[in-house]
Amino acid sequence: MTKLTDLQYVLLAVAAKRGSGSLTPPSTSIDLPGANTTRVINTLIKRGLAEEAVTKDKASLWRTEGKRKLAAVITDAGRAAIAEVDDKKRELEQPPAKPEADPVEAVPQTKQALLIGMLERKEGATLDQLVEATGWLPHTTRAALTGLRKKGHVITRTKDENGSCHWIVKAA
Repeated sequence: MTKLTDLQYVLLAVAAKRGSGSLTPPSTSIDLPGANTTRVINTLIKRGLAEEAVTKDKASLWRTEGKRKLAAVITDAGRAAIAEVDDKKRELEQPPAKPEADPVEAVPQTKQALLIGMLERKEGATLDQLVEATGWLPHTTRAALTGLRKKGHVITRTKDENGSCHWIVKAA
């Protein structure tokens, strides 16, 4: 694949759209002094992506050689180079194909969903287990349990030698 700088690509792409294929005048989107544009066009000519051709059109004048007026025009190799770049851009812009979704309903992966999942287990969950799973501080975890109660979940708590255990008796 032919590597092009951004400026080279813009010059060639604009030239490809012109009927004359002229690289000059540069696009109004290019804000460079003439010396830099000249250097880039010379590089394109050396690489065979552009060539000099005799012109009568003053707007596409690249340089003069005695009485001959020359324009820098895109070559077939230049058109192929921008086509390669465009194809590569399209490839990169296409999102990867999505795999078929499982018919099973996806469960949201939030900390609150994790909390509810742990509390719905047969054995329930201790406050320490909930804190460890969510990464919350104990007071935040207790506040989340209160929030679940306010949403209509019936949460039961029992206390034994291992500490208190919470579980959902009735979901909202």
